[in-house]
Amino acid sequence: MKGIEKLASYFQKFPGIGPRQAKRFVYFLLTQEKGVLEEIARLVKELKDKTVECNHCHRFFEADGYAEACDICGSPNRDAHLLMIVEKDADLEAIEKSGVYNGRYFVLGGTVSLLDGTPKTLRVEDLLSRVRDTNGGLTEIILATGAHPEGEMTADHVRTLLSPLLDKQKFTLTLLGRGLSTGTELEYSDRETIRNALINRR
Repeated sequence: MKGIEKLASYFQKFPGIGPRQAKRFVYFLLTQEKGVLEEIARLVKELKDKTVECNHCHRFFEADGYAEACDICGSPNRDAHLLMIVEKDADLEAIEKSGVYNGRYFVLGGTVSLLDGTPKTLRVEDLLSRVRDTNGGLTEIILATGAHPEGEMTADHVRTLLSPLLDKQKFTLTLLGRGLSTGTELEYSDRETIRNALINRR
């Protein structure tokens, strides 16, 4: 396989990227100065070395040396009584940019598939441990999955898993309100839409 085709095949593995877009990426790179390509290559090479996964919420963050918790989980100013469950890091970032939520997070790492069921990458056991370890310190868990079929299946799955803990730990379980249109991905929603979805959670 030639270099252009091989690089395009890697770009096709990115979420939402098809063959045509992948080729456009390659041809765009070919128009760039050598220094730009070297900088991109350096950043990609260092990505794994400088990025770690938070032991608490499982989001990725940059850290110099060993770090157990990200800046959100390590902040004393966050409301530890609120826990929001999101599908992926990009959803967490979208919520943070909205500026309307000040609790903690848990990143599931995916969704329940309509065809394949629950993927192994879904951190459901870690989530249950996280909730149990709060020893009743949570007052609310917000299921912030996307307003699409897989997001709704994921919310149902997580709700079923958490339901046995509701009576023991006395927290409420809420869903984002319908400020989100059907089919919406959180990461592409604007600040006002996310704000309305949070305010109207139920």
